[in-house]
Amino acid sequence: MRTFPISVLVLFLPVFAAAASLELVPSSIGTGEVALLEYRGESPAVAVGRFQGDVFFMTPGDEGASALVGVDVAADPGDYPLRLAVTDRQGRTDFYEVPVPVRPVDRPVERLTLPRQMVSPTKPAILRRIKREREMLGEIFGRSNGDFELAPLKLPVSDPVGSPFGLRRVLNGVPKSPHSGVDFRSPRGTPVRAPLDGRVVFVGDLYYTGGTVILDHGGGLHTYYAHLRTLGAELGDYVGRGETIGTVGSTGRSTGPHLHWGTKLRGDRIDPLALRQVLEGKALDADSG
Repeated sequence: MRTFPISVLVLFLPVFAAAASLELVPSSIGTGEVALLEYRGESPAVAVGRFQGDVFFMTPGDEGASALVGVDVAADPGDYPLRLAVTDRQGRTDFYEVPVPVRPVDRPVERLTLPRQMVSPTKPAILRRIKREREMLGEIFGRSNGDFELAPLKLPVSDPVGSPFGLRRVLNGVPKSPHSGVDFRSPRGTPVRAPLDGRVVFVGDLYYTGGTVILDHGGGLHTYYAHLRTLGAELGDYVGRGETIGTVGSTGRSTGPHLHWGTKLRGDRIDPLALRQVLEGKALDADSG
């Protein structure tokens, strides 16, 4: 096993093999944020990584391979190893390890007062429903089909942000899990559009999030849209970037019309706006190159 810094030049054996580099942009990841891992060299037959217990395949390209690497919003800061195995088209495999600094991100606190039954339901039928839905969502977010193709991330609505990602919420005086998405102050009926191409892997009503659509973008990346008034997509549909998938509402556990936009990367809760910043940076690099 070879250990390298975040950005490193690697010379493969034999001596006539081309030089390759491994880079993580940005070089550290905040909790609830994401980075782009890029392997530059001859396009590999397969490149498999492992980070914080998650195994992932990199998407091959003409000049190497790439993958998104994220950290859950509740992860502990520190240095974590990222391991990578790259197999070339002649069947040779090289192994790499890079230390990834995970830094804390300070999040604001929001205090809300809601009806007690909305915060902590007690009816057995509701508790059983919540348990079933949690298990189902775990299965959905635990699988992903195809590669993730790098592209700019379009906002699902053009309205201002009401509640940011990672907000530390205190409901009726009791601390709860950090806010797992971004809330937009959108009027009821506002069209919600897909930010990237993707496959519809869930459409339906959930106890907490009401009318919900989940898209699978490949590479372990899912986005989801909650509290929708109408659902404009069918299970199994392939939707293009910018297509309408529903309209804003106030269904589920909600105090008024808004869009809750969430992102999961291999099950980890990721800030959609942090992901957008990374993908926009990649798009700018491509335009200037």
